[in-house]
Amino acid sequence: MFFTFELSPFPLSLFNEEGMRMGTKSSLFSAFTPTKIDAVQGKNNFVVVDGGHLLHKVVWQRNMNFGDIAKSYLTYLQTHYGSNVAVVFDGYPSDVNGKSTKSAERIRRANLHSSHEIIFNEATCPEISQEQFLAKERNRVSFIDLLKKFLQKANVTVKQAVEDADVLIVETAVSVKSQYDNIFVVGEDIDFLVLLTGLALMKEKLYFRKCGKGRTPDVLYSTTSFKYKFSRMILFIHAFSGCDTTSALFGHGKTKFCSLLEKNRHLEEKIQVFFNSESTIDQVAKADETFLIHLYGGNPRTSACDLNHLRYTLFTQSANKARSTLARLPPTVDAARFHTLRPYLQIQKWLGHEKNPLEWGWVPIRFGLSPRKMEKDAAPESLLKIISCNCKERCKNAYGCRKAGLICSSLCTCSLAEV
Repeated sequence: MFFTFELSPFPLSLFNEEGMRMGTKSSLFSAFTPTKIDAVQGKNNFVVVDGGHLLHKVVWQRNMNFGDIAKSYLTYLQTHYGSNVAVVFDGYPSDVNGKSTKSAERIRRANLHSSHEIIFNEATCPEISQEQFLAKERNRVSFIDLLKKFLQKANVTVKQAVEDADVLIVETAVSVKSQYDNIFVVGEDIDFLVLLTGLALMKEKLYFRKCGKGRTPDVLYSTTSFKYKFSRMILFIHAFSGCDTTSALFGHGKTKFCSLLEKNRHLEEKIQVFFNSESTIDQVAKADETFLIHLYGGNPRTSACDLNHLRYTLFTQSANKARSTLARLPPTVDAARFHTLRPYLQIQKWLGHEKNPLEWGWVPIRFGLSPRKMEKDAAPESLLKIISCNCKERCKNAYGCRKAGLICSSLCTCSLAEV
């Protein structure tokens, strides 16, 4: 009975105190075989540059005003990529946060840095570092607007997505494929390689150039670089194992998902519901539970085996270990149901099918959308009633029941105790 509950204020396998667990997205590069740059034939090439990558790639020199900084971006593009180049930026519409599944991730990133808004024009010299300036979203929006106009005056193709630019970058690359010998998408994020692999129907002549940092050289990948035979499943693997809008699963890296599918090819049939725009919530949740049971080493063919039963089994197996944590247990059926809705929503968005986030694992909050964690209480009511704190006054965020995400009960000694 107890293991049908998370026994924590949020699903520890999917969330931490900061929000959704963020896995190491770049680990998925190991599932791709690089292509030798010298092996690429043809001189009539076209380059699509990720604008977010470009913003940080060009280093601002001291005592430059913003007009000179914009010129340095143009010089960089012309020097490295010539005239056959397009730059694609993210969009930051003011009215999107109420329906944006990426707002939670943008808020998380913004909290990593502190900066303030700066009013500027081309003659203004920045008084703070490039990283501090760009960390503030409003500064970034204003600078992109200035840079976009400057590049367009120089006849550079510039596009800006409504919000996230990943799909538009890939679509831009695919749209000009017939006009050039080779098309290169330039950036750092694994998302571009995933989308090129999963979305491009004709895979010839399309490449992703991962820019190295410091002395690390660039690495080239083609759309046929994926080491496994189930290339279309890469969208599911990336979304289900954790991306910007979905949770990673504690202790389960991206390459484990590849290995699991390679050993259990029959799971591909179950996963097809994630690619069907007409799939129901129940269909998606059922496929999700089957996959998670395999991922955590269970046997879905056993009638007694659902995620809740598997949680209990794995807990009893780990009870004698010196170190164990609830985060290593699979999520409950309740939490898994909400988790699976978000990868489905993201895959459908990549495929061009817009869905209502509020129907697929998200809830509205003041500054946008937040992932819905679970529907059930953290523990049975009978257990919650006997949990108490020893706080002398009011529970604070770092102490007592508040730290555990619980409401003080009548047994608590603090002033927040229920009467």
